[in-house]
Amino acid sequence: MNKLCVISIYVSDLSKAKEFYCEKLGFEISREYDENTVSLQHDSIPIVLFQVDQPSTIEYPQQSQVVLGMQTDNITASIQELESQGIEVIYKSPQACPVGYYTAFKDPFGNVIELLEFK
Repeated sequence: MNKLCVISIYVSDLSKAKEFYCEKLGFEISREYDENTVSLQHDSIPIVLFQVDQPSTIEYPQQSQVVLGMQTDNITASIQELESQGIEVIYKSPQACPVGYYTAFKDPFGNVIELLEFK
């Protein structure tokens, strides 16, 4: 049972989610299953956007949660790019961590994504 097979991201507005994940983060839709479920193209583990009724109210990093991690080769440039697209970045400068540097931002539904630059 220790093999991940899918990452599901729960969103309260699928149309807005497709805009955020595709137009701002660069994913492409691989399949639209129905009016509530869309799969994004990804190399290994499928990513699915699933529409729910209520938005998230999780406080990062104070509450338990699953956080998505995306890799970048230049975290400073990536922070600037996110901000230029109107995405609110939680840490405006790279934060040191054991593997290198990171920052974090939220999607429009409160789901946290950390951006990592490995040493």
